[in-house]
Amino acid sequence: MGLNISGIVINKNYENDLAKLEEILGKQLIFEKEIVFEDTYESFKDDHYCDVYYSKNGTYISVSMEIGAFDFYADNQDVLSFVLSEMTMVFSINYVKGGKLVRTIVESEDEIQEDEGTPLKLESTEEHKDELIYALIEETLGESFHEIDLGAKCKRYTFKSSTAEKIVIDDASASIQTPKTTAAKKPWWKIW
Repeated sequence: MGLNISGIVINKNYENDLAKLEEILGKQLIFEKEIVFEDTYESFKDDHYCDVYYSKNGTYISVSMEIGAFDFYADNQDVLSFVLSEMTMVFSINYVKGGKLVRTIVESEDEIQEDEGTPLKLESTEEHKDELIYALIEETLGESFHEIDLGAKCKRYTFKSSTAEKIVIDDASASIQTPKTTAAKKPWWKIW
């Protein structure tokens, strides 16, 4: 059985700017408790909370696979959102560079389901999508995922819907739009 993780990685440490992190996520963050990095590894995380690790130069947010499948934007920052499921062999990558979505890849059981944007430089050196995700985490966070101390302090936050969300209803469907994501753009079934 393999690792099943999903997250959002930003190349800026937001530990002292929680309001900005909330704006990026489109959710109010309510502090629940301190945990260690090893606890962020849980497979199939629920949608109602996230775990946050602050590196020296970045922020790693462990979220549910449904959340990690969408692209996120932070003012002129690089943001990686990903799903890495070794159990189901599903890999999703959304890479935003300087506030612009530059690459989207979705692979399921060795078949590319979505391939948009210009290939990243790391794609020429990383053959498998899980290796590419780990390399992008390191590049964005400034620290290797595998070298993060399992006892490193993290914070668990529960989500409270932000007033920035609005419900959009048209003749065909209803969706929730959040200012910093394109969650309404890519339905969850495109990944699963």
